[in-house]
Amino acid sequence: MTVVRNGIQPNLLTGSSGDTARLRVDVSQTGFWEGREFRISVPLSIPSSTPTVLKFVAPIDFILQSQGLTCDEHGILFQAYRSTQGAEGGSFSTAIPIYSNNFQSTTPAYSHQATISTGGSFTPDGGQQSVETIRLKTSGSTAQAVTVGGSVRGERGLAAGAYYLKFSNLTGSGTAQGVYSLIFEERP
Repeated sequence: MTVVRNGIQPNLLTGSSGDTARLRVDVSQTGFWEGREFRISVPLSIPSSTPTVLKFVAPIDFILQSQGLTCDEHGILFQAYRSTQGAEGGSFSTAIPIYSNNFQSTTPAYSHQATISTGGSFTPDGGQQSVETIRLKTSGSTAQAVTVGGSVRGERGLAAGAYYLKFSNLTGSGTAQGVYSLIFEERP
């Protein structure tokens, strides 16, 4: 038999003592606990002449929670575009692994609907401004080699559709090296 105290079910309280029990509050994302939050971490190796492009396709609305980019050699320019801002080229045939952000045994089963792939290209139409930009450049001196990073945080709700994440070699010489990370939550 469940005993209700002051009209509150016991499973909504943090403890069983009437003097110290407080109302349980979930301080994290519901999507995390429901298994709808996902992440990627992509190593980048960008030659001086050819950008690397990731194509993110979401058949449902989603929340972009954070993006991060590190660079440990040369420089990387990251630009994000909506599909309406330009033209896709080539074939996006190499799938990027997408991982759940919550692997706990109590997490409900949910399979991501978004896909992320690489292998093609994206050319923005003339005058189109990227909707997101991150620029990173490491020191040119070998004795001062460091890894630099940049990130964009803060939730943004985005509509279902295709998005292009373009990584260019900022210095125009050598091969730029880095890692791109993304966390998103699907909203079915």
